[in-house]
Parts: sequence; C-alpha cells; structure tokens
Amino acid sequence: MTTDTRVFTRDDAARWAVALAVLLVDLAWLYFSGRSVTHAGAIASATGIGMLAAISLTLTWIAGWPRVTATSRGMHYRRLALVAQGGALMVLLTSALSVMSYLLITLAPPLVDDRLVMLDGALGFHWPVAYSWVRAHPLISAILKLAYVSGGIQLVLVPMLAGLLGRAEYLREFLSMLILSCILLLLFAAPWPAAGAFVTFGVASPGELATVSHFSALRDGSLRVFDLGHMQGLISLPSYHTTLALVFVRAMRWTRTGFVLACMLNLVMIASTPTEGGHYLVDVIAGVGLWGLTVCMLRLFSRTTAAAMRTPVGPVQPA
Repeated sequence: MTTDTRVFTRDDAARWAVALAVLLVDLAWLYFSGRSVTHAGAIASATGIGMLAAISLTLTWIAGWPRVTATSRGMHYRRLALVAQGGALMVLLTSALSVMSYLLITLAPPLVDDRLVMLDGALGFHWPVAYSWVRAHPLISAILKLAYVSGGIQLVLVPMLAGLLGRAEYLREFLSMLILSCILLLLFAAPWPAAGAFVTFGVASPGELATVSHFSALRDGSLRVFDLGHMQGLISLPSYHTTLALVFVRAMRWTRTGFVLACMLNLVMIASTPTEGGHYLVDVIAGVGLWGLTVCMLRLFSRTTAAAMRTPVGPVQPA
C-alpha cells in the first residue's frame, strides 16, 4: 500500500490550473457572447467547491498538529483531506467543462449524423433494430438502464474509495485522466457534432428525447442561459460513457476484487450506451479510442517529466 500521504502536490496544482483555465475561457466566452449561467446554479457550484476545499484545508491543518500527525488519526485526516480536495476539483471541472460543451455546440457546424449512420451500416449495426429488440425484452432493458446510470455513481465512488483506502496515486491518475479525456472529447466533438440516434431515428420515448432537448436550442441560439443544475450530456461522438467505463476499470486495478467487479459492471455499461444513451456504434468505438489516446498521452507526459527530473544539472560556472 502506498505511503504517500501528501494532500497537495505539484501535479495537483497543475490539475487545478487546467480547470481554472477552462473556467476563465468559459467566463470570457459567456461575457462576449451575451450568454450566462443561472445565479442559483453558479452559487450551488461555488458553494460545493468552497465547502469541499474548506474541509480539505481544515483536515490538513488538524493532521499537521504535532500530537496528531504521527498517529493513525493523522493519516486518516490526510486521506479525507485528499478526497475532499479531489471532490472540489471534480465539481469545478464538471461545471466548467459542461458549460464549455454547451458553448462549443453554439458554433453549429454541419451535423455528421448521416455519415455516422452510414458507418454503422457498414459495420452491420442498425440502431433502430437494436433499440427495438432491447425494448422488447424488459429485463434486459432494465439491466442496461441501471448500468448506464451507474456512471454517475461510479464517478463519485471510484475516486473516493481510492483516496480513503490510501491509494492516492490511483486517485490522482483518475483525476488526470478525467481532465485530459474531457478536453480531448471537446476538441474532437466540436467540429463533428451529431444530434444522436434518439433524434435521428425518432423512435425514442419522450423522456429519452428530453435528455437531448437542449441540443437544437443551442444550435439555433434560443438557449442563452445555462442552468448548471440541469446540464445535459449532448456530445454523441465520441461516446464519453464508453471512455468513462474504461477509466473506471483502470482506476480500480489496485484491488483484484474491485477490478473484476468494475470490469463486469462497465462492460455492461458500454453495451448499454447505444440504446440507453442514444449513441451510434461508431460513437462507442471512438470512445474506446479516446480512452486509449488519453492513456498514451498521460504515459508520454509522465515519462517526459520523469526524464527531465533525472537530468543532472551541471555546476554553475563562475562569472
């Protein structure tokens, strides 16, 4: 088990800097485009970030007391502080990137749904057939729905378990993967937007269509005030649910039992993505590719950083 009990490191500072940079871009774009977020949503997000940050700072301070720092209580306080710090970062990150995704949709480049349907057909996948088959089998439909919504639960539970059980490096890797994969997602999705299979085929239920109701309003400019408490996942290509499923599995590899359970659950979550999330099969394949690119980029960055730190610094020559 790791002995790293640091609450805030240089890498943590870098992650916060990236999230804050996205927030600044959001604020500038909102201001110059005449758009805004609701006061209630902004206050709720800021309150969540502030409370978690305050908890982290308080626990770190208590853990630093001489009579506490060397005890098991000090270790537990630092773990809790790390989890709270990570939670504050995730609230900031999800809020900032959700707003950024909405702003990018307002650019309204041509939709690529027709091409995605053609690619699915070339792969032998026909979304309306798959959707109708799943809905004709209530038990399978219920299992897929539960697996799909488990993504939100895992987003909180997976990093929390890693932090509380002393696996700080896995928590930090999870946060890095979350940040990088989200940024890559937006970069790929912006020039190739898709309304999604729910809209394209029009066979989904009213409730399912309501989950993507903001898409057209963003593209035609009628939606100009964003509610952070009711943001929709509107990116079809790549499927971020697929990417997240693989991120969850990777983040649980420190425990054999947890890893096996994560593999089983997230395999079903990936399978649920077309019919429960309105994604094309091509979206799912692209989601796997996004995860692979994220892992490769983080490994390259880690090796580059490690090599730079090992490079000896020559003696300073006298003037």
